Amino acid sequence: MRQSVVTSAGDGCDGTVVCLGEALFDCLAKEKGVPREQVTGWMPFPGGAPANVAAALAKLGVRVAFVSALGRDELGDQMVDLLSGQGVDVGAVQRVERPTRDVLVVSDAGGDREFVGFGGPNDTFADTVIDAESLPEDVLAHASALVMGSLGLAFPATAAAMRRALEVAKRGTCSVLIDVNWRPVFWDGVENPRETIAPYIESADIVKLSEEEAEWLLDIPGSDALDHPCKVLERLPQAKGVLVTAGALGSAYCFRGAGGKLDLSGRVPVLRVSVQDTTGAGDAFLAGFLFSMVQAGGLEALRSDADKLCAAVEFATACGAFTTTKPGAIGAQPSEQQAKELLATAAFAASAA
Repeated sequence: MRQSVVTSAGDGCDGTVVCLGEALFDCLAKEKGVPREQVTGWMPFPGGAPANVAAALAKLGVRVAFVSALGRDELGDQMVDLLSGQGVDVGAVQRVERPTRDVLVVSDAGGDREFVGFGGPNDTFADTVIDAESLPEDVLAHASALVMGSLGLAFPATAAAMRRALEVAKRGTCSVLIDVNWRPVFWDGVENPRETIAPYIESADIVKLSEEEAEWLLDIPGSDALDHPCKVLERLPQAKGVLVTAGALGSAYCFRGAGGKLDLSGRVPVLRVSVQDTTGAGDAFLAGFLFSMVQAGGLEALRSDADKLCAAVEFATACGAFTTTKPGAIGAQPSEQQAKELLATAAFAASAA
């Protein structure tokens, strides 16, 4: 198992990042640019945003624990073995008598993907029944950060576990980071998902969302969210910072300065790389940011240093860019050295700002 590097200190935190949510297999279409009905075969790759973030953090050397529910099946065994082999603590993964989820993914000629369905009924998979009573509350209480998405909110049992985890984390000094990760296919049959997701993200210290998600969830035009990320932060008065991603257009950030200082904001273009597959790029970006946050000593340290905050987003950009150069998510993630080398050698694309 890879040895973790922990540099966060103080306030009762132990440097651990907890990732809670779905682990699944992305079945990528063999052909690009064709609809689902014309796909001749699918290539399975391990994924799921929280699992991707956990694996990416472990590869970067961060101590990380993963909390989820997986089936007592071959796919579940493969996922546990993979994450454990990456250095992720899987002691809190629940094994249940439901299948591990697989997702069908098609992509266009440029590698941008679309989720088009599942290998079974949406509400029958293991990740829909994460048990709130089985959460590792002691780990959550002493963690440096808790990372969750929003997909589990579509399922009552997992939604209860997510809210319980958030409650436990908020008792201490753990920073809560929520990635909106809006995927309509997971919410089939659920009325008004926005009314469920919007109040949930209000409890986050950091919110990560795409420009499209800012428009859908907060009624802020996507271009406005990217050009003026502080407008997004204004809509989230409890948050300490937001990360806005926009694929090939790069990313932007806005954080409330520590001690009542002026907001710290900026925009970072993408790095020029040869893109093969964008699956997991946003998750690698998020892991890269968290790596820098833990290494700096926590969220407050970044909020008090504009240069460190900008460097954290640039490192995150390198992690996301590296992941697009290979197919799949977990297998394409960079080490710290690989991300730093890419950041040092690849050119930033011209910014549209």
